[in-house]
Amino acid sequence: MKTSDLPQRQQILKQAAQWFVELQSEYCDNKRRQAFELWLSRNPAHSQAYDEVAGLWGNLDTLKTRKVPGLEAARSARPRTWRNGKTVVGSLLLIAITAGIWLDYSATSAVYRTGMGERQTVLLADGSQLQLNTATQLSVRLSWWRRSVELRQGEAMFNVVHQAWRPFIVQAGNLQIEDVGTVFNVRHQASGTAVSVLEGEVALYTDRSWFGENLLAGFSRKIDQDGHWQKPESTNAEQVAAWTNGHLLFNHTPLAEVVTELERYHAVRFVFADPTLAGQTLSGSFNTADLKPFLQALEKILPIRVQRQQQTIVLYAR
Repeated sequence: MKTSDLPQRQQILKQAAQWFVELQSEYCDNKRRQAFELWLSRNPAHSQAYDEVAGLWGNLDTLKTRKVPGLEAARSARPRTWRNGKTVVGSLLLIAITAGIWLDYSATSAVYRTGMGERQTVLLADGSQLQLNTATQLSVRLSWWRRSVELRQGEAMFNVVHQAWRPFIVQAGNLQIEDVGTVFNVRHQASGTAVSVLEGEVALYTDRSWFGENLLAGFSRKIDQDGHWQKPESTNAEQVAAWTNGHLLFNHTPLAEVVTELERYHAVRFVFADPTLAGQTLSGSFNTADLKPFLQALEKILPIRVQRQQQTIVLYAR
């Protein structure tokens, strides 16, 4: 999230907290509930903010162990009746929610990047481990009631330490992935996002939807840049995780997909002199750091002649 977005974001969260307090009151009538529904419909960010406030209240026991300015005073205040019949409980609720929001936004973000062909392992304070693949950028934000990662581009493997009271959420474009005690891989690029679950399961949400779809271990799913889902597919955990050991594992993979994958790791461009070669399939394990053995193997395995012209590699039929 950009710093310039915070004032508006905080204002929306404040409104959401006020609505949450009002909706808990026995004096909230249908007219006010209709006004609330109208407020929700005006901006998708309103629904997300209200969900966050409701989630915060559900996890509010954590506040008991944190020193938050104003919260102790509110707890010890004498009950008194407002003119509209509400008690100080509503005030305490609003202060507690506001305190939670303050604690959340006081957390700082850390940004991690890898260049082309680089990998990086990041160990978070909660014990979770992130592995970044080539040309990847993400930001991590750990607060007292949630753990948030924004995968801006590239690919990362997440080995998450599950905490029921503090969800682990990855945002990748229009897709939100929530951990349910999991090892999972996320690849985010211009054409869309792919999620593969190696252990446990994740919940997938799109466009800030209220209800998600669970994806279990052994399956992957893709969503394109327009938000259209592809059907879940079974996945090979060894193949998905091969990059974490510096390898690419192909199993009867079309050559067009193989060279596209290699272009992620090397500043080269593959050209098919004969377009029919793109449909040839290839199997094997190849080192991501060294292109030369791959090119040599290509000429031995397939009826292909390789010619390199600086950063362009032309593939001819033979």
